[in-house]
Amino acid sequence: MTAFDPNIEYNARKTVPDHAQFSEKWDVEAARYRDEAACKLDIPYGAGAREKYDFFPVSASEAPLCAYIHGGYWRSRDRKTFSHLAKGLNQRGISVAIPSYDLAPNVTLPKIIEQMRAFLAKLWENSSTRPFVSGNSAGGHLTGAMLMTDWSREKNVPDDLVTSAFALSGLYDLRPLMETDINDDLHLTSESAREASPMLWPAPRDDLKFVAAVGALESNAFKKQSRDVSSAWETIGVDVEYLEVPDCNHFSIVNEISTPRSMLYERLVSMIEEHTAN
Repeated sequence: MTAFDPNIEYNARKTVPDHAQFSEKWDVEAARYRDEAACKLDIPYGAGAREKYDFFPVSASEAPLCAYIHGGYWRSRDRKTFSHLAKGLNQRGISVAIPSYDLAPNVTLPKIIEQMRAFLAKLWENSSTRPFVSGNSAGGHLTGAMLMTDWSREKNVPDDLVTSAFALSGLYDLRPLMETDINDDLHLTSESAREASPMLWPAPRDDLKFVAAVGALESNAFKKQSRDVSSAWETIGVDVEYLEVPDCNHFSIVNEISTPRSMLYERLVSMIEEHTAN
């Protein structure tokens, strides 16, 4: 039996040899969609250079709104890599907002979480629409954090700002990352790892819904994260669905939500529509 190596299990780039090809294709498709879409780019939600979001609206009034948070292990990537994910949702009458955030090691994870709260507050201010939140990998972690935020404690937003979310390959208990070389950049301590782990937070409401999706070809560590958060949150009253997506790894699963008629795309759209109707 192969020994468990957290530096491999928690590093998707080491388990997907052709990971760079996914990123290169995303950049091309994202740039193409920004060129063709009627989008509004680089909208500030804070004073920092990366505290901006891109908005891909649809023409319908009172359209559903999805906020999509990018991955990159809180250390890399940018909203510009994921613009194309708005295309399929736009085609179904859903507006999309995609933010950037500051990256480790320049900032801490609690700081990034606060930035995403500030982004959603600004999105509400600009749209008067309660967003559905989604994201992949580190963005999946931030998606979970936004769902479990007690918005009644935040200024100038409704108490039910975020009640539904859909995460891909997220990380919800960050304590295992302390044993990886990724922590060279994250600088997690026992205290800060708990503070930044949404799996360990209390449910702020009793009407929360969450999908934890993960690729069937992903490492056992990533699958365990999604299974564990599903079990933990179900115990505290969250309506949780665990989805293991066949034939998908940590990167190809992202393609599924931009592929109309795929199982994951249709589940995401239906959940956004359910959120808007409630």
